Amino acid sequence: MNRITVVGGGPGGEDGLTMEARRALDGADAVYAAQRYAHLVPPEKLRPLPPVGEAVREMERSLAEGRKTAVLVSGDAGFYSLLARLREELGPDRLHVIPGVSSVQALCARLCTGWEEAAMLSAHGRELSSSRLCHAVRTHARTFVLLDAAHGVPWLRGALRDGGLCAVRLSVGCDLGGAREAVLSEPEGEVPQPALALIENGAPEAGLPPAGIPDGDFVRGRTPMTKREIRVQALSMLRLTPDAVVWDIGAGTGSVSVECARQCPDGLVCAVEREQEALSLIRENVRRFFLQNVQVTEGTAPEALCCLPAPTHAFIGGSGGRLREVLDVLEAVPSPVRVCAAAVTLESAAVLQGRMKTYDGFEAVLLSVSRLEAAGSVTLPRPQSPVYLFSGTTKGRREER
Repeated sequence: MNRITVVGGGPGGEDGLTMEARRALDGADAVYAAQRYAHLVPPEKLRPLPPVGEAVREMERSLAEGRKTAVLVSGDAGFYSLLARLREELGPDRLHVIPGVSSVQALCARLCTGWEEAAMLSAHGRELSSSRLCHAVRTHARTFVLLDAAHGVPWLRGALRDGGLCAVRLSVGCDLGGAREAVLSEPEGEVPQPALALIENGAPEAGLPPAGIPDGDFVRGRTPMTKREIRVQALSMLRLTPDAVVWDIGAGTGSVSVECARQCPDGLVCAVEREQEALSLIRENVRRFFLQNVQVTEGTAPEALCCLPAPTHAFIGGSGGRLREVLDVLEAVPSPVRVCAAAVTLESAAVLQGRMKTYDGFEAVLLSVSRLEAAGSVTLPRPQSPVYLFSGTTKGRREER
């Protein structure tokens, strides 16, 4: 069966090609490659890679006509290359892959270090959020990031600073294997592309932070705050995923927004609040916990929800008396939304019970918490206000095709 050969071209120089890769390029009738790798291919065989969609269609025609076709990708084919798209469009059975030396391997060799158990990220031609970057750096001893013109060293430095990660060590390899190769220690300004950054953290944390931040760690003011025990139960009922998009409606001090954002480093939390004092508290608490994935939205629900990205999860802490309208908006989202709603009055609890009991995975609890406090020479329980929590997943209203 005739197959397209995907060749890992290594860092970019002739010396970085494996013998198997060289034989594949020499034996091909046509080689699709980016301009940076054109010098590795005889001119009569070279075919432009961009635009990729057109190139893929030409490859399919080559397969049908029985011509030997190769695609030359940078570094290793399995590390943020075109392989994933080729596999998706052509299928794995129509591809033959030859591995190459990746930029990660090349940089580690220059620095005499290893890359086992490292986090691997790319901002080159892909969306990379500051939150995802900082979570990787915070939880790994080594994090590699493929940079591009829009996400260079200044962006990297700013993201790490805003994430409270100023003590990490930064090394950057530029044009590895090329004529302008340079390995820079602690660069500050822009560096030549292509570039790969290595961020080293001497004290990485283990996984996601635990839920249940002590109430005293938040800036509170006079705005009501969802207490620690309620937040922990609400997070359990929300069943968050790392890439969740969460609406925190009636965010108050932002305590639930902060807890959710720490559990969703690859996602986004939209904190919706109408009171000016509360909005200031949310922003201060977001800064206090070095969070970069919280979007603060000023306004009254449900009107303030219209321009937000579609949610996968929602917490309703307050609705300003418009609970039914807020639920209408959530139920109208095309994809199912996991909802958790809090109530302190029987009237609100009745609305939530009546509307949410038809949701998938419906749950309802009444939490009554007492905290033990010293009273003279003895310790007594001090009861907190009871809170109803309702949760479930909306049916979704996917548009008919």
